[in-house]
Amino acid sequence: MKITVLVVAALFVAAAPFAVAQEVNASPSAEESASEKATDPSVSVTTEKTASPTPKPKASPSPSKASSPAAKTSPSPAAAASSSPAAVMPAKKSTAEATIRDIEEKWEASVKNHDSSVAEAFLADDFRGVSSKGKILTKKNLLAELKKDTDNYSSTKSGKVDVRVFSGQFAVATGISTEEGKSKEGQQFKRSFRWTDVWVLRNDKWLCVASQSILVK
Repeated sequence: MKITVLVVAALFVAAAPFAVAQEVNASPSAEESASEKATDPSVSVTTEKTASPTPKPKASPSPSKASSPAAKTSPSPAAAASSSPAAVMPAKKSTAEATIRDIEEKWEASVKNHDSSVAEAFLADDFRGVSSKGKILTKKNLLAELKKDTDNYSSTKSGKVDVRVFSGQFAVATGISTEEGKSKEGQQFKRSFRWTDVWVLRNDKWLCVASQSILVK
């Protein structure tokens, strides 16, 4: 019996190293597995780190100023400044009423200095007029009357000048002219004339074609 036990024990002791060796060979250590992976060229240990991450969807870019409808239609500050009334609008032209009134005033003022140039410039060649004495005057007659006038004027002016324009081509002006001074003989005078002048626009220039005056005092 003792001999049998000893034999069994000896067999167990002899078989134990063999079993341990098989177990070691069958299960390589973690270090050996890592080493083999590191040396195996077919396996990359950096695959997970270097793999490109799934790209995140990009937000739609906000429209630039150039593509924005508001940017296309909104004027720049420089454009706003140039559209100001003072930069974009042309110079205002004188109205026909103002033009004729100005001529009438210059015409009467020229009488003081016996200057016939104003009347000559604005009387039409086919002018016809009636003087305060009832005399029919042409352009030539009226200019001659102005040149031979010998009165010494201290003041000549027009007042209550009213101008009415018709169809932009014709106008009727009425007013009162007052003249003060001394005659050639030295007599003091102050007289007023009420007059009516008819104007026609010819070649962009207003010309007087008819006139009549009445001495009122």
